[in-house]
Amino acid sequence: MNLPLLFVDELRGFYKSKVMIFLWVGLPIITILFRFIQLGATGQAISFTVISALVTSSIAGTLASVMLAVSLINERNRHVYELFLIRPIKRRDILLAKFFSVYISVAIAIFISFFVGMATDYLTTGALSTAILSNLGQSLSISFSMVAVACSAGVLIGVAAPSVLVGAILIIYGGNQTSAISLVPTLLNLSNPDFFTIGLSAIVTVALIAAAIVLFERKQF
Repeated sequence: MNLPLLFVDELRGFYKSKVMIFLWVGLPIITILFRFIQLGATGQAISFTVISALVTSSIAGTLASVMLAVSLINERNRHVYELFLIRPIKRRDILLAKFFSVYISVAIAIFISFFVGMATDYLTTGALSTAILSNLGQSLSISFSMVAVACSAGVLIGVAAPSVLVGAILIIYGGNQTSAISLVPTLLNLSNPDFFTIGLSAIVTVALIAAAIVLFERKQF
């Protein structure tokens, strides 16, 4: 069993979960509610893409990180990985399959949320302004980058944490703060913030995944 087969198997398991169904259906509904609440509070049509970026990166990132950590911790506690010792499976493929399956599933939820948000903007304002279109790329880069960092943090915590409770605490107080690194280029008003956001998040994601793989390779099952 190689990485592609593990990926497909993990993807089938994650996209059927209740958490993923909530992200695909509930996240667009939540973002629409944010839109109309904001309109009622301010009376102004503010670009929905900015709100979508914040909502998807915080909610989706946290839930994705929790899913990964809980999955790894539960499988370790059930001694699932002991069965892999007699099979030609690389340990890093297990982690990479989980990471990519959750990340892609969450990316689908983000796309749905953003396009629903743009449709809401169009229906409420009558047109898609240039501000909305110009913010779309930045909002997507922020959301995807923060989710990538959150997922990699979830993998590392899932490998290192001794229990689900400890893993959840580490995610809430550590994983969320780590994913905020993706906002640094935007906060510093750097030129081409999208490029720096994706680059910085990629470096952090690779570093966290590499640390998780090294730690997982040293685990005794």
